[in-house]
Amino acid sequence: MKALFWIGVIFTLVAPVIIGICFKDASTSWVAALCGAFIAFVSKLDEISELSLGPVKAKMKEKIEEAEKVLQQLRESATVNAHSTLTDLGAGSMMGGMRTDRRLEIHNNIISNLREIGCSEEQVAWAERDWKKVMNIYYCNFIKQLVEERTSPHTVNPNASENRKQAHKELKELEDFGKWEMPSPNQIRSVLSRHSVQDEAVDGWVEDYEHYLNTNEIRRVDEFIKLRDRS
Repeated sequence: MKALFWIGVIFTLVAPVIIGICFKDASTSWVAALCGAFIAFVSKLDEISELSLGPVKAKMKEKIEEAEKVLQQLRESATVNAHSTLTDLGAGSMMGGMRTDRRLEIHNNIISNLREIGCSEEQVAWAERDWKKVMNIYYCNFIKQLVEERTSPHTVNPNASENRKQAHKELKELEDFGKWEMPSPNQIRSVLSRHSVQDEAVDGWVEDYEHYLNTNEIRRVDEFIKLRDRS
């Protein structure tokens, strides 16, 4: 059973990387990690089931604690793998390819799976920390496009008013792509106010951005997907 345990551990750590690199399949990579974790955990159950509740109660307690430690290690391993998968899933969408609705679905499934295997909220937050940064980039991109009244995300609007052009420029200057850091909703509001940009559509996305930061929830999912897929 020790051999089975280590096979499970190695499979958990190695298989997802190979699948992710060779086949570029995030969902299959995640399933492979969970399968390896399950193999490793099951390999410990035999030792527990062979113990009685009588004279070997202490031994049973020891084995249960050992199994719990193994499970915690597997949760940590799953968290690391989830972080890698979600970061790749989010950053990869900047290059096109998979539809946004599918990426959001995979994200939600991964987070759900982490909670189902008992990962703490701190572990879940760590796993998706870079995914959230990517979402922040999307929100800020939506807002900048609307500020300059672009008809196409990658086409500058030469007819935009001077105050809108200046607001767009200042918002870009507040970004730090090296760290994936975007201006906060309040910073954006200050820029808009300073350049007298009054626009209900812009204000709506600033509110949605703030809502996401506070709740980790995309408020207008269909609109978010629509804007993202045209980028």
